[in-house]
Amino acid sequence: MKNDVKRSSAMSFTGVMMLILAGVFVGLYIFAASDEIQLWYSKYEEMLLWLDNRVLAIGYNELIVLAIFALFAIKTFIPFATIPALCVLSGMVYDPLPALIINVIGYSIMLVLRYMFGKRFGGGNAYKLLRKNSLSRRLIDYQGNGNPWVLFILRSIPGLPTNPVSQIYGAIGFKFSKYMLISVLSFLPKIFSYTFIGVYVFDPLSLPFFLPIIILLTLSGISILTINLLINRYKKSKSLERM
Repeated sequence: MKNDVKRSSAMSFTGVMMLILAGVFVGLYIFAASDEIQLWYSKYEEMLLWLDNRVLAIGYNELIVLAIFALFAIKTFIPFATIPALCVLSGMVYDPLPALIINVIGYSIMLVLRYMFGKRFGGGNAYKLLRKNSLSRRLIDYQGNGNPWVLFILRSIPGLPTNPVSQIYGAIGFKFSKYMLISVLSFLPKIFSYTFIGVYVFDPLSLPFFLPIIILLTLSGISILTINLLINRYKKSKSLERM
């Protein structure tokens, strides 16, 4: 019971903090539009424009695209960088649409590789740990081959590692096409946000730079609070059944 209270309090606090941070970034954007800040920013605007032009001068290069795909593939097994960092990198180098396509393909590469790894070698330590808890075991082993709703929720939780989830769903034999569709669609808002942060990283006081951050924090906060609410309701219903 105490663990449930701690978990609920921690999730509520995290969700509320995400929403507060979203509000803080709204305030920062309004503050950044002031004449004083714009005057200060103008001193560095020329340097940022020069950096932006230098990056754009790289142009489309198949080797760079392949290198980004290779980084996503390596990330599947070696945690040398985060998915947001790789998505921002693509956004810095390419225009929005090509960068989005590159990031979706790169993320899909990760999904495929770790799913196949789990199918071949099992769910790993994360799966063993989850199976020790009756609630998580019932939720994930839904009808014996995986729960699509849990997959969607796990992909939506901010900061939750992608690879262990992929490995678990590969190990339990979840249908591959459904796994890919749910995983990509549920993570797509994050890919959009990370990519556009990269696209406008050299214009950090603009609305296109602030907006993805605000959306990302808002969605993260809402998803955490919603998941916490669903878990609490599930726990409450089970307690009533035992009475």
